[in-house]
Amino acid sequence: MKFNPFPWLSILVALVFSLWVRSALIEQNELGFFCDGGGHTLPCQIRWLAVLSFNHLGLGYFSLFLGLLAVVTRSGWVGFAAGLVGMVGLVLYCWDYAAVGFLLGVLTLARTQFDEHRAQYRTS
Repeated sequence: MKFNPFPWLSILVALVFSLWVRSALIEQNELGFFCDGGGHTLPCQIRWLAVLSFNHLGLGYFSLFLGLLAVVTRSGWVGFAAGLVGMVGLVLYCWDYAAVGFLLGVLTLARTQFDEHRAQYRTS
């Protein structure tokens, strides 16, 4: 089995998307005034969902939960999910809990990929 770059590239795509949401939708004062004034466009709805997601640190808590679950279960898929949600949480203002969840998830994902690689080339 070769190295699977899909999880790592997906985490990078999540970084780029969350940076775009932060810079183009959340930190734009004009869009904020337009949306608060009754604008019901798609960017206003995405902005509302983004603000709602980090308003009560939901992304950070969810990333921390997934990171702890990844460590307990040693599942690469759960680690991938923790890394993905943690990356978005780091960019969207939930850095305290999202950082821990991101690190736990990414370390679990790297460990499972290393274990698969080591098991493939182990000589008995």
